[in-house]
Amino acid sequence: MATHQQSMGETVRQGEVTYTASDDETLSEAVIAALRTAASSASSDQGDDGQDIGVLTPLFETVDPDALNSLFSSTYSGTSRNGTITFTHDGYDVTATGDGHVVVSSE
Repeated sequence: MATHQQSMGETVRQGEVTYTASDDETLSEAVIAALRTAASSASSDQGDDGQDIGVLTPLFETVDPDALNSLFSSTYSGTSRNGTITFTHDGYDVTATGDGHVVVSSE
């Protein structure tokens, strides 16, 4: 399986993108970044007519971004929350964890 390091915190393997949120990035922003990377690598960004074909449905049509961010936000005592959420968006399986790791793979 081919692996390509895109940028800090992001790895692309054939059919799978692994992304790690930066300290100033929300989990929903990390999910969107990982989905964009997956869509652009799957479509190689342009069709025959030069048009961008990597357009994604807005994330809020699948999951509420604010709820996603709140689900794994720190507790009132400052303790980090653990857990994993998995959902499907635009034909991609998305798994996000409380520590900011996001894996996007083709269905």
